[in-house]
Amino acid sequence: MLRQGIARISSRQVRNLTPSVNRIAFNAAKHTPTKAPGIIFQAVRAIGSTASAPKQLLPKQLVMPSRAFATQVSENPFLNWQLFPDFQNLLTQCKPATAIPIFEKFLDNAEQQFKQLETNFKPTWEGSIGLVQKLEDDISRAYGILAHFNGVKNSDDIRQTLEALQPKIVKLGLQLNQSLPKYNALLELRETASSWNALDATQKRIVEQTLRDMKHAGVGFAPGSPEKIRFNEIRERLSKLSLTFGNNVLDATKAYKEVVDKSHLSGLSDKFLETLSKNAKRLGIEHEGAYCITLDFPIYGPFMQNCSNRALREKVYLSNIVKASTGKVNNEPIINEILALRQEESELLGYKTYADLSLSVKMAQSVPAAEELLDRLFDASVNPAKAELSKLTDYAAEIGHPTPLAAWDISYISEQYRKHLFKYDEETIAQYFALPKVLDGLFTVASEVLGVDVEEIDAAEQRAMGITTWHKDVKVFKVTEGEEVRAYFYGDFYSRPEEKRSGAWMDTVTTRSKDKNGSVRIPVAYLICNQPAPASADEPSLMKFRDVETLFHEFGHCLQHMLTTVDYPQASGINGVEWDFVEVASQFMENFCNEPEWLNKHTGHYKTGEPMEQGMVDALIKNREFLSGLATLRQIHFSKTDLFLHAYFNPPKSSSDKSVFDVEAELAKKTVLYPRVPEDRFLCSFSHIFGGGYAAGYYSYKWSETYSADAYAAFEEAMSKDGQKGVREEGKLYRDTVLALGGGTPPQDVWKMFRGRPEVNIDALLRHSGLLSTSK
Repeated sequence: MLRQGIARISSRQVRNLTPSVNRIAFNAAKHTPTKAPGIIFQAVRAIGSTASAPKQLLPKQLVMPSRAFATQVSENPFLNWQLFPDFQNLLTQCKPATAIPIFEKFLDNAEQQFKQLETNFKPTWEGSIGLVQKLEDDISRAYGILAHFNGVKNSDDIRQTLEALQPKIVKLGLQLNQSLPKYNALLELRETASSWNALDATQKRIVEQTLRDMKHAGVGFAPGSPEKIRFNEIRERLSKLSLTFGNNVLDATKAYKEVVDKSHLSGLSDKFLETLSKNAKRLGIEHEGAYCITLDFPIYGPFMQNCSNRALREKVYLSNIVKASTGKVNNEPIINEILALRQEESELLGYKTYADLSLSVKMAQSVPAAEELLDRLFDASVNPAKAELSKLTDYAAEIGHPTPLAAWDISYISEQYRKHLFKYDEETIAQYFALPKVLDGLFTVASEVLGVDVEEIDAAEQRAMGITTWHKDVKVFKVTEGEEVRAYFYGDFYSRPEEKRSGAWMDTVTTRSKDKNGSVRIPVAYLICNQPAPASADEPSLMKFRDVETLFHEFGHCLQHMLTTVDYPQASGINGVEWDFVEVASQFMENFCNEPEWLNKHTGHYKTGEPMEQGMVDALIKNREFLSGLATLRQIHFSKTDLFLHAYFNPPKSSSDKSVFDVEAELAKKTVLYPRVPEDRFLCSFSHIFGGGYAAGYYSYKWSETYSADAYAAFEEAMSKDGQKGVREEGKLYRDTVLALGGGTPPQDVWKMFRGRPEVNIDALLRHSGLLSTSK
């Protein structure tokens, strides 16, 4: 969810403490938004945020941790690694009886260590940001392992461990960010001209952001004041609520099982029927002829698109939209409490609403600015969307399907209409998108456009390097430039609904930093997807086109993390990048999925190797514009709902007050063109804003998309003018600006360096979506 829908984005150095600190989640505009996995701990920026000191350091006795703390770190398996955690061993350390004592001792010692450091803060870079870099990095690395396992190896043990440690983590985060000695040292540094002018621009931005984030963490409250006590209570409670929200969604998804026989599944291909049969066996449903439909998207999505049994589609759809809204996993009271606490938190910090607080640290800066973009996009897309729905309705009537269309018909009729127009179904197309071939094509783009090479590290080399993984299907890759290793990343591509959260996200293992001797710690990333696993041992994973887009998207996040040239971890890679600009690098990469020359490089029939025929290539190119009006309205609906709930809504105090569902339904009258069902409770699984980092920030997807489309337009212009030579030159400029500068440079300045102008041209997005002519 950079999702972290989000995510976790995911997912940068988040302004919050999360079990997945930097998770950024995928959300392609054309598709159902992924649920940002990850749980935002509403605490502080500093945990997961490290600072690397320049060459001049304070004396050793001021920067080195105590001997007791250093010994404890070396004995902690969650810290005893440099680039590659020993995941196989660490999985055995996650039982509450083992992990909780390890972390309690570590966190207690970290708290004492920080108290020692507090006495030494000075109004210099080395005496403030640099002083706590090692401690903050250790906290981030250790807790990040648990956060990662929570997303990809979720279990009762992991949950119990996280829930037990959560209060201590929040407390420590607040201690670090409510430190008056640290805050005053940074203030004095900023106000002392000689010291301030000695800093480079990136250091200055880090100091400014740290001061801002400490204010938002409550440093301005008087020690022991009622305001501070209440603020800290809110932060701790919000962290617990977000964790519970995400767990409820996962549990509700896992709990649903619709078991039917083959006679109910007309319209589904033999291959997908085989998938449903295997799904039943995986879930322990052994009786002959059983097929099981579940709500994890690799099952739910293709079922809703292809099953012609309307009554069964309705049943499954209604189950999905009330997910996590009843019984023990009911998220409605959690939503109301989260919204109320966020509002109270914002008022304590001097903001009118939570949306004002959230937008104050983003490019948009204000709710009206975000709403203005959404309104412009609405105006450009509403008439095309109405025309698209009319075409779908007409087509449904032609094939004898009941009209008007209901909510559970839209995916099905859309897919049938797409096949009618383009003559190819998803499964036929998927035969040309085997994962190994797609990865080859993706890495070719990285090489030819950005000048870096990516290769998989085989099992033997992994053993030689001491690399282990958390699952046998996880792959490890090395990124090089010439002879220099620039980064590594783990690829966890396949869905495992029994233990892995849905969606797709990027997260960080390590962040680039430089030590006092000039040695660089290179970045390592997680790239997490949820595409179908191979159907058999002798077949590769065959990817739906949306899975291909997802992979390219998350790899874009990885590239920004891995190709950074910033040596200060707080601003390195995705860290410190404004939330509504951080999706630019990811959405930019999706464009390569729609270009004929690149399609030829990452496609080929998985059995014969034959290239994709031209008609299919043309269909995929046209697919970019297919129902783009409806897709844009869908994203606008999510964005407007998010902003309204955080800017204008007060949670109900009595049964006569409007509920969150009433508000969402009212907004839908304008943005959702087909009839909605009264029982719609999709907000109860809207993890992006209630369990991830996109609260009052979901608009960021469309905000970033305007920049990513304009960025790709620069490559189109270069190709038109100078061919491949122009593309390579533009790729170098893009790499040296958008990918390299991370959070160390304001995004407005990064954009001007890359595009040569301060403003973004929204026409590029409208043109790519086929909406430009109708918007003028």
